[in-house]
Amino acid sequence: MSIYETLQSTGLPCAYSHFKKKQVPPYIVYIGNGQNTLQADNTHYWRENTYQVEYYFTEKNEANEASIEEALLNAGFIYDKSEDIFLEDQGVFLIYYYI
Repeated sequence: MSIYETLQSTGLPCAYSHFKKKQVPPYIVYIGNGQNTLQADNTHYWRENTYQVEYYFTEKNEANEASIEEALLNAGFIYDKSEDIFLEDQGVFLIYYYI
């Protein structure tokens, strides 16, 4: 299952990089964040794409967070989670998931 399909399974609106039209939180945006590799002897033995998932919300909803986390884990994605960050200029909160 792709990262997009995984995030869609939460039922929250999601998009790569940005939405074409303004969204009302809660919603998810994700972007590629490079690739981890294992290299030796002039070849790649292992490659794994990494992502930054951004969960935007105006009111704390632990059920939404649990839905995101369960979807990621069920699809085999290991993640690190940031603290709740308030974006004063936008009036929303943000949590980063680093995959």
